Amino acid sequence: MSAPPASPLPAQKLALYWGMAAVILLVWVLAMFRLGWWAMFADTWPLTLTMVFGSFIAGATAEGGGAVAFPVFTKAFGVAPHDAKIFSFMIQSFGMTMAGLVIYLRKIPVLWHVIGFGLAGGVVGLILGDAFLVLPNPYPKLFFSLVAGVFGFFLIYNRWIVNNKPAEHIRLRRGVQIGLFAVTGLMGGMVSSVIGVGIDMLTFILLTLMFGVNEKISTPTTVVMMGLLSVFGFLWYGAVKQEINPEVWQYWMSCVPVVIFGAPFGAWVCSKIKRDQLLYLLLLLIAVDLGSTLWVVAMTPERILFLVVSSLVASALFYLLLRMRRYVTDH
Repeated sequence: MSAPPASPLPAQKLALYWGMAAVILLVWVLAMFRLGWWAMFADTWPLTLTMVFGSFIAGATAEGGGAVAFPVFTKAFGVAPHDAKIFSFMIQSFGMTMAGLVIYLRKIPVLWHVIGFGLAGGVVGLILGDAFLVLPNPYPKLFFSLVAGVFGFFLIYNRWIVNNKPAEHIRLRRGVQIGLFAVTGLMGGMVSSVIGVGIDMLTFILLTLMFGVNEKISTPTTVVMMGLLSVFGFLWYGAVKQEINPEVWQYWMSCVPVVIFGAPFGAWVCSKIKRDQLLYLLLLLIAVDLGSTLWVVAMTPERILFLVVSSLVASALFYLLLRMRRYVTDH
């Protein structure tokens, strides 16, 4: 069963998106002249080029733009992990929210109630994670890539071996189900507080394995959720904690004109391609992410043990989610 098609975008709503993009570009140009930052592109153009790809991924999949920005910025460009995390929130707050605008205008199916409960938990998780969660580098990225990699195998099992019929919507009538999405959002917010992404992938995993939701619906759902959490993250680190370094502002300014088009384009592509094509794309990204992480991170006995234990725990949890699907009857 395929997801309901997105509605055609009326001319006036198309004008709304382009109007928003034009306003952002106008403010960006004026700010660039006011700050005199045009020369920065001589140094930041590789970051801009990275976000051409990263913004498309942010709108088209549950990986999030930070899943591209964080490892590339920290490993290839030597950006501090804390700065890369904040940059992820900053750039996603524009790219993924513009993608969310296109999703809303095109009436692409999303689960708004899941977004609400998950986002509430995510905001709390981000604050708690920022205050109490301290993980030495590179364990946060290792954890995220590993969980995504293990999920990839379960995604293959769920789609092509078990081949369960996907659900097009879910009804959260039970308090335990509502709590489950809130707790998942809480955990995702804590992960996001470390690497700038996380709530989107964890919610996607829950929707796919336990509730069996069609990936063409769960993907835009997580895009909107991550975009909204990124807005909060931007405000949290920018206005509340005031931890944005001048260099990060330049990184952000060099990428804004790209992501306000790249992420919406990714969301549009996601709505057009078939379910299996979306899964192939997601699996490819998971494989590249996991492979690149294992390639650039030097392995030590402690890190190998962390990988083994995390793999076993993630596998047991994902298997449990699949087994619990039979008890979820509110489709």
